[in-house]
Amino acid sequence: MESSFREEVRTYLLSHEQFTQWSASHLWAMGISLLCIIFIPHLAKKYLNTQWQHRLGAAIGFSIAGAWILWTILELCAGTFDVRRHLPLQMCRFSNLAIVLVLVWKRQWWYEILYFWALAGMLQATLTPDLQEEFPHFMYFRYWIGHPGMILAIVYATVVYGMRPWPRHIMKAMLALNALLLVAIVVNLSIDANYLFICQKPPTASLLDHLGPWPWYVLGAEFAALANFALAYTPWLIMDRRVSLRTDKPAP
Repeated sequence: MESSFREEVRTYLLSHEQFTQWSASHLWAMGISLLCIIFIPHLAKKYLNTQWQHRLGAAIGFSIAGAWILWTILELCAGTFDVRRHLPLQMCRFSNLAIVLVLVWKRQWWYEILYFWALAGMLQATLTPDLQEEFPHFMYFRYWIGHPGMILAIVYATVVYGMRPWPRHIMKAMLALNALLLVAIVVNLSIDANYLFICQKPPTASLLDHLGPWPWYVLGAEFAALANFALAYTPWLIMDRRVSLRTDKPAP
């Protein structure tokens, strides 16, 4: 019975149609994600009381983390869990677990990191998904919950909880990213893995394809991350500038 269940789970995980970038399922996923990102925080802020705002935020956070945990459980049940592929050492996976600290416990310290990771890295992952499984496979849903779902989570924390970043947090996010990078390097060398795509580029099209060959694309990714983090702060820079002009006081 146990071996039969394991085989069924393994067959399900490995049997799927191939996902194609810019296909109908890709465009639908991006469109639905955009609507959720725009309307859920706005409606929660306008129509929910504080208690229900927190409950909805917690539900979003636990859904994101739970999707990754459920995926890991399925891999363990199927006997296909591989420490070289399934540890939470990709930026998105680590973020999926850490987001509960923001949406459930409202930890500003983690928000200051995940704000930039989500609006930069997750946006790139949404436009160029590193995804093999087509709709309606579980991994398809896990991917979209874990990536644009992170953008929704950060927008929710910003709009509903009133959190915000400051320019100094750009460097904080970069330091945190490089701390994860160092851990990934050690793990990659120890078990012949490729976390954070340090050893080779992902099989699907991505920004890394435009940053040169190995190892130069790793260095290029550092500058790309910094540029994307700075771009993610641009809306706040514009808003603070407008406030400063109206009040004749510099933004804090």
